[in-house]
Amino acid sequence: MTFRDRLSILSISQEGRFVKLLLALLLGYGLPTLFGAKPYIAETMASSAWLALGLGPSIETSKKYFFQRSMANLVPIPIGLLLYPLVPEPMAIIVLVAIVMFVLVKRFPDAFRLTSMGIAICLVAGFGRDLAAAEGRMFAVAVGMAIGFLVELLVLPPDQGYRFHQLAHRGSSQLAALFEAIVATRSLDSLTPACLDSLTQSQLETRAQLANFKADYGPRGRRHLRRYGKEAALFEYRLALIDSGTGLLRKLGDSRELFVLLEPSFRDHVFAHLAQIHQVHQQLAAYFEHRRSEPPAHRYLDTPYTPADSANPFNMVLQGALMEHQRLLVRSVEAIREAVVNLLQ
Repeated sequence: MTFRDRLSILSISQEGRFVKLLLALLLGYGLPTLFGAKPYIAETMASSAWLALGLGPSIETSKKYFFQRSMANLVPIPIGLLLYPLVPEPMAIIVLVAIVMFVLVKRFPDAFRLTSMGIAICLVAGFGRDLAAAEGRMFAVAVGMAIGFLVELLVLPPDQGYRFHQLAHRGSSQLAALFEAIVATRSLDSLTPACLDSLTQSQLETRAQLANFKADYGPRGRRHLRRYGKEAALFEYRLALIDSGTGLLRKLGDSRELFVLLEPSFRDHVFAHLAQIHQVHQQLAAYFEHRRSEPPAHRYLDTPYTPADSANPFNMVLQGALMEHQRLLVRSVEAIREAVVNLLQ
């Protein structure tokens, strides 16, 4: 394992997150204390720096929270200060500022963190005409959130690409284990609801992680993720391979109880195709794991599906699933080859 891989593992681990949270807390509290600021400034700045990292290991999540929570404090406090000379009653100020903010949130739903707004609205009544306290609050929140975001961005930024490979490897391994069990036992007994649910959960987590990678990678590619630039285009195909295999196994799992009632010749037909599908999935999974220059070829991809001689409607459903899966594999390999050619140009 290389030093870069060790850093990648640390960046997405719980331990790495603890390090960043502690650093954000110390910077948020230490900097204003160093310059002799009032204690409530240091406390607010430290808690804001901590909160910027509190929603999960994602730069895009921290960035969004940084902006929304800052706006939730920078907007209602000035509104309250403007209204206070006209309406000096604290309860009236809270109601008026809340109404104004509800209107703004409805108009700009992505600009504010509604759960952070309540504290700022209530503080308006406490500040009264104390402009210095209001300015201190706005400064501490904005700068504290910025500290937390910068820690996330610069100190062990989460390697979403490495995490994607981890989850994709897990999903591919689960697929391989189920296909291997089917081929070895020549039965669908291994396709229990628990196994299929676990496989589906792994598939969904991999899909969500790909979304996280795309969000953090950004339109130009963030510095710590640029090493995935050439292979990022293949992430979709790796996920599609897991999706297609999961879909096929779920269809087979749904027919597990009826499958044993079918004629032996048709069951042999299905198992023969599943054995070849297993080989193709293994080869493609190995290709993605080792980042080879060209995806492997397999005769199964070059031989059109030949239906079994059967008039049983249920047999036709299973054959349709096998035929569609073969088409998906063929299209996936063709798309991968085209993507590889484009990357090499």
